[in-house]
Amino acid sequence: MLLTIDIGNTHIASGVFSDQNLISHWRISTDLKKTEDEYAVILSNLFSMDNLDLEKVKGAIVESVVPHLTWNFKKTVNRLFHFDPLVMTHDTDIGLVNRYDNPQEVGMDRLANAVGGKAALGAPVIIVDFGTAITLDLVDRDGAYAGGIIMPGQEMSADSLFKRTSRLPRISLIRPPRVLGASAVASMQSGLFYGTIGAVETLIRRIWDEAGYKTKVAVTGGGAVELVKEIPLVDLFDPYLTLRGLELIWLHNSGSRI
Repeated sequence: MLLTIDIGNTHIASGVFSDQNLISHWRISTDLKKTEDEYAVILSNLFSMDNLDLEKVKGAIVESVVPHLTWNFKKTVNRLFHFDPLVMTHDTDIGLVNRYDNPQEVGMDRLANAVGGKAALGAPVIIVDFGTAITLDLVDRDGAYAGGIIMPGQEMSADSLFKRTSRLPRISLIRPPRVLGASAVASMQSGLFYGTIGAVETLIRRIWDEAGYKTKVAVTGGGAVELVKEIPLVDLFDPYLTLRGLELIWLHNSGSRI
């Protein structure tokens, strides 16, 4: 079995693959205060909850946008499984050319999404990830990572409204029943929900215009479940696309299946 770990700013997603099938997946909160021992206990309990044998894990890959936790999880994996994981860096061969002006600036999660999106839908493809930040990334007609867009996610935008205004309340992020809100809360929910949809649709079309061709569109991310239903341009919604991309990167580097 292969363990894949995606460390984000808000959540840590992990998944277990067997014969290239995702057989278990979990999502826990990112906590900078937790030690490698505490994360080892959490992972061990998750394996036990799903009746998975730790000893059957023969490989692991870690991708992180939180440097402090990257090395914590390297130690966590070593403690649980007695080997070091493949820690994804900008030097890792992902099977795609990276055309960013400075390739070191691209988040590992975005590159894993590019690999997963290309495998799922071919190239060209745009991958939209609804997370703490919303990212749109293009794998071009040549199959290369061509760049992308970063914008605030819904939760980040909601926090900004709450913190920077004196009368607007903190709200829950739900789909409003109508576009025109009849209260402050409903108006904020409408702006965040439909504003995000409008922004993403516009950005997809602008990428198409700039590239000179249309693409397939894949969507992933924990914040996408309700939003994706309202975006007709989407060809695929896969909440585990990042984990699938990590599995493919591990396979590309190891040359073997487990």
